[in-house]
Amino acid sequence: MKILAIIIFIFSVFQTSEVAFSKDSFSPAILVDDLIITNYELNQRELFFKFLNFPGDHRKEAVKSLVEDRLKERAAKKFGIEINLEALDFEMTTFARRANMNINQFTQRLEQAGIDRVTWENYMKIPILWFGTVNRKFASEISATSQNSLNDTQFLAKPEAQVLLTEIIVPTKSGTEEKANEIVKKLREITTLEKFSAAAYKYSAAPTRELGGKITWQNISNLPSAVKPLISGLSIGEVSAPLPIPGGIALFQLRDIREEKYKIQQSEFIDFIQIDFKKNSKLENNILANVFVCEDLYSVFNKFKKTKIIRKNAKTNSLPKSIQKLLAKMDKNEFVISEAENRNSRLTMVCQRREMNSMSKEKMQEINQQITNKKLYSLANSYIANLRQEATITYK
Repeated sequence: MKILAIIIFIFSVFQTSEVAFSKDSFSPAILVDDLIITNYELNQRELFFKFLNFPGDHRKEAVKSLVEDRLKERAAKKFGIEINLEALDFEMTTFARRANMNINQFTQRLEQAGIDRVTWENYMKIPILWFGTVNRKFASEISATSQNSLNDTQFLAKPEAQVLLTEIIVPTKSGTEEKANEIVKKLREITTLEKFSAAAYKYSAAPTRELGGKITWQNISNLPSAVKPLISGLSIGEVSAPLPIPGGIALFQLRDIREEKYKIQQSEFIDFIQIDFKKNSKLENNILANVFVCEDLYSVFNKFKKTKIIRKNAKTNSLPKSIQKLLAKMDKNEFVISEAENRNSRLTMVCQRREMNSMSKEKMQEINQQITNKKLYSLANSYIANLRQEATITYK
């Protein structure tokens, strides 16, 4: 009888502790307005980032990404965007392939690390929902941009930017994360092309290792979506932020940048932006520090609702002489801030110059799509920043 009583007692304690664990795991950790993020989700996302050797504090990055996920999911629901299962399968297949696995093999690896497949699926589906959301939200603005660009009397084509990169993929295995992060930190401090290439021979697990990590000229538009924002804004010799990939951490150094050459005799068409705004030295310093291409202006001025960004694609000789004279002094991506009416400031920036007849219609449409994608990317970043600012976030 005593043995039976002990067994019953142990079983009851086990059941009680298991229920308590279950309740604690699925209790709210964060509230994003009325949307719940559970402790279980937070712990799983943290484990997932650790598994991928995601840079930074895994807990903090898990919190940040899950909060943004809730905001993006709610926005998607508002615009009637639903997940496309074929797109999700494609993205997961591509993701697993980077680790030389299929979906099932990668799922098994995750389960061995204590991560369920739903955690991975939820992480992969958000970019798909978000892409559909921002496309629908900004459809009218993007359509207007496309229509202006495709108009035969105003079309402005842009040459394709190309980059020369050196890549290093630092391999990571369980138990070696700290050492890999130390190597990455050391590599990011390199400022010369020769030393970074030499480091590729020593540390890289990429197939380009035997070439010193050197990659041939690549069109920026053809780079993976995760790499593009890392490359944008790099100066020659600068090393990108680390990119976690299955089984490693990728770094890229910019060796050179150029524009694909087209047969252009003269700049018959010009794409430029003009913005009038109240004089503000802090804003002007922000512009000087953060505006490198025309698309950057959308992010800088997004918070100023009453400030209108006027972008024109026009024949150079159709513009007023005063504007022609001002624009003639500037190269692409150059801008000036001058005094406007009512003691306001006026920013004028050249985005591109092009002779319309110098390339095929197909090539012009392709380049126009690149311009549209850049604008959409900028608008999306501003949109999520606004959603985060408007939300009430409570940490339990």
